[in-house]
Amino acid sequence: MSVRLSRSLLILTLSIYLALAVGYGVVTPLFETPDEHLHYFTADFIAREGRLPTTRDPGPMAQESAQPPLYYVLASMIVRATGGADDASLWANPRSNPEDPLGESLVQPPLNINAFIHGPAEGWPWRGYVLSAHLARMLSAVFGLGTLICIYGAGRVVWPSDPGSALVATALVAFLPQFAFIHGAVSNDAAITFFSAAAIWQLLRITNDELRMTNEEAGLSSSTGSLALLGMTIGLAMLSKTAGLLLLVFCVAVLLVWAWRRGGRRHVSAVVALVALPALLLGGWWLWRNWVLYGDPTAANQFILLAGGERPYTLRQVWHDMDRVWTSLFARFGWMNVRPPVWVWFAWSGIAALAAIGALLRVTRNRRSLHQFHLSPATLLHPAMILLGWFAVVGLGWLQFMLRTPADQGRLFFPALIPLALAAAYGLGRWPRPWTQLGVIGLALLTSVYSLAVVIPSAYALPPPAAASAEATPLDIQFPEGLELLGARVETAEARPGDWAWVTLYWSALPNRTDGAPLVYLELFGRDYERIGLQSGYHGRGNYPATLWPVGEIVADRAAVRVLDDAAAPVEARLTVKLDETLSGIDIGTVKVIPAHWPEPVMPIATLGDSIELASAEVSTTSAAPGETVEVHLRWQVIAPPGPAQLHLFAHLGDPAAQPLAQADGPVMGGQYPARLWAAGEVFDETVALTLPGDLPPGEYPVTVGLYDFDSGLRLPLWADGRRLPTDALPVSSLLIIR
Repeated sequence: MSVRLSRSLLILTLSIYLALAVGYGVVTPLFETPDEHLHYFTADFIAREGRLPTTRDPGPMAQESAQPPLYYVLASMIVRATGGADDASLWANPRSNPEDPLGESLVQPPLNINAFIHGPAEGWPWRGYVLSAHLARMLSAVFGLGTLICIYGAGRVVWPSDPGSALVATALVAFLPQFAFIHGAVSNDAAITFFSAAAIWQLLRITNDELRMTNEEAGLSSSTGSLALLGMTIGLAMLSKTAGLLLLVFCVAVLLVWAWRRGGRRHVSAVVALVALPALLLGGWWLWRNWVLYGDPTAANQFILLAGGERPYTLRQVWHDMDRVWTSLFARFGWMNVRPPVWVWFAWSGIAALAAIGALLRVTRNRRSLHQFHLSPATLLHPAMILLGWFAVVGLGWLQFMLRTPADQGRLFFPALIPLALAAAYGLGRWPRPWTQLGVIGLALLTSVYSLAVVIPSAYALPPPAAASAEATPLDIQFPEGLELLGARVETAEARPGDWAWVTLYWSALPNRTDGAPLVYLELFGRDYERIGLQSGYHGRGNYPATLWPVGEIVADRAAVRVLDDAAAPVEARLTVKLDETLSGIDIGTVKVIPAHWPEPVMPIATLGDSIELASAEVSTTSAAPGETVEVHLRWQVIAPPGPAQLHLFAHLGDPAAQPLAQADGPVMGGQYPARLWAAGEVFDETVALTLPGDLPPGEYPVTVGLYDFDSGLRLPLWADGRRLPTDALPVSSLLIIR
């Protein structure tokens, strides 16, 4: 690929990225990215107060008030120019799930993912704080543009005769959904990512230029301006985020090796003067301020304090969280709780695997170079070693922080994007060109566009105005809050523990609607009316409180409740809804809840009718006293659906041909799992309590069980050992009655 063509494609890539980043900023509701409201109001504080905040200042800033100030100062200029903000305009969602407590299953409904409620004030045209925040998001997008240019520049340094690989590295990051998402948000991550990329690019240029120099003095003098510029870049990074301090240590260490190899102590002193001194002049005052205010130059103690205190995390626990770090490096939106379809993660994991295998093959192909490898100053200054070293420094810094406080987000590795992107491009270069690279880049772009156009908009979409469905059960229930529940349509007929049961509720706001926004409580009740599921929040999956509804408009509110993992099953669970936590819910339908796995069928001891088998039957004891209660444990196996019959179970004590001396009689499974729900292949247990009369004479009595149709009163034919029993009752055991 020619340089001219690569530059044209670079401009196209940067243009697509900018459209993506701005697009993510438009479709993502305000403050629905990690800590975005804290970042924004830190900038707002600076705009209003004219000074830097501290952790002691009031307001929605939290740990961001201890962050380095560069990004916030730049954003504050935007805030000041557009009128600032009013933090009272924030309407927090009281049931928000920013930490993704819904679990890490592959299917996650978008319920209460929004940290805030977004009313008409956020609509177009933007005004006030809405305009300020969106313009600050665009500032982040510009920083991202700079990062991509630095990645391309670094690639051109590493591969001066291969502009195509530099372009592949740039495109992979440009079309990374998480990169565009974070750079479509108000966040200082955009600044530290850019300055880190700029510094590593400059470091590669300095060391590579030096390797091509034959005159030692010329090598240093010609690099003077570059060294000073690198020092200023590092200083700006230090003012962007504490990772800038790692950048200072790493770059100075590399340059000290470089300077010592060129000319000894004099050159080392020059590096300190040209790089470390400008960096410390720009960023050192911030370290001193933190020391004076908090007793910690990095203010890490404030982050940990405001995050809930030090946590004693282990390396094993960190490893357990790496799946979340991995997926959030590629695509996790909202407060890391809006997940794309699994194919998006599979696509990026596939790209990473393809690149890793390709890199391994390229490295091992040149076995001679591997055998001759030895550690030396020249080796340490090789671009690959510099890139690997910077990634290791960022990773170790992250690990140290992760051991102390939650930091399981892939964006924290963005300062090391140059090593990651160049390594990926290097590995992909092993495969046939250009089709492999074009396919990978096209797939990357597809994931980003799909996430922008489908994943995020659908997660925060409001319920559309609708007419009540003909499939809905009519209810017409009016609540004191001024809302009417017109009907309900249960969408999930069958669920297992851990599954979500879906329902669409059709609501309408009455003219006498109250000012408050009621929460909706969706509950699921299983055996013995024990609650096995609860989901609460504002209407519209947490996005659309009733106070925002037009009066008289029908709102089709699709919601879900998760069945608890330890829910007893099978059972016909009752689904209820209410608007007042202290009241009982209103029945709106049922859900068949079945076990995660049915037990394996066995050879039955009896067959009842055409569709039911009795796999086992046991009495809890062989002897009992009058007045005691014994239990009969049964296991049923379903051959075929028994139909609509109301099956009842009987357990009798005494001669099956005579009146029972004691009996238990009632619906199978206590009526909590009626036979009309049974399906072929189901195997489940039931326990029946048989209470003995107090005047029962001593002796040995048989215990028999069977089924009958409640409507007709007829017993189901019962076969055992190849013959039908005359009483259609199976002798289970003998019970000895003793005094």
